[in-house]
Amino acid sequence: MRFFKAGCIIVLCSTVLIGCAARAPATTAEMNYREDILLKAKNYSGLISLYRSWLRKKEDPEARLKLSRFYYQAGDYKSSLYYLQPLYKKADIRVYTLQAQNMIALGDYAPAIRVTDRILQTQPQSAEAYNLKGIALALSGKLSEATAAIDQSRTLFIADDVALNNQAMINLLDKRYQDAVGILLPQYLRGRKQAQLLRNLVFSLVKVGDIRYARSIIQSENLSSHPDELIDALARITATGEDINA
Repeated sequence: MRFFKAGCIIVLCSTVLIGCAARAPATTAEMNYREDILLKAKNYSGLISLYRSWLRKKEDPEARLKLSRFYYQAGDYKSSLYYLQPLYKKADIRVYTLQAQNMIALGDYAPAIRVTDRILQTQPQSAEAYNLKGIALALSGKLSEATAAIDQSRTLFIADDVALNNQAMINLLDKRYQDAVGILLPQYLRGRKQAQLLRNLVFSLVKVGDIRYARSIIQSENLSSHPDELIDALARITATGEDINA
């Protein structure tokens, strides 16, 4: 009887494991349908499972690129780079861009700069490459070079929200908090309320001593149920570049 019970448990566990394994989509249409649902839910773990199951069936460079991008969006930068490796053989700006984003996230700034330079050799008018280069330079402490790169990305029409937030972040890294307020506050007053912008604006206001306005934004934008505790915490820290737009 004990053996029978143990056997049942083993069979049951095996059934559960088999049942939990991701089923590969039968068709591209099914793949796209399932992807759309998961994207709307921002379910990156589900998207990763979906594309892993698809790639088990056959190698597909576009699917591999998407898998790597979903790993990046899920915050697993090393896995993103790992699955991106086979795509390095063919020059593809999208691959290099994602490679640089992962390197920046991992703190590998010098290699990231080399990758952005590679992009610019092929596409010298790439706003995204200049933006990424500016981010890597800023986080390396080369703030004047970073400013020039971010300015160039804006000249090439990268989204204003991205460029302005990154310019403000460079100011924060350089402890020029009033300059950061000067960039971010007009954006906020025009209705721009992206999470990164709000965090950087509140941080800047705290650093210049405008506690009243910082508290007002925290409360009106529901950034914290304990505004004073957040303000005290912000007052004790320095900018690290975490809210820079890669």
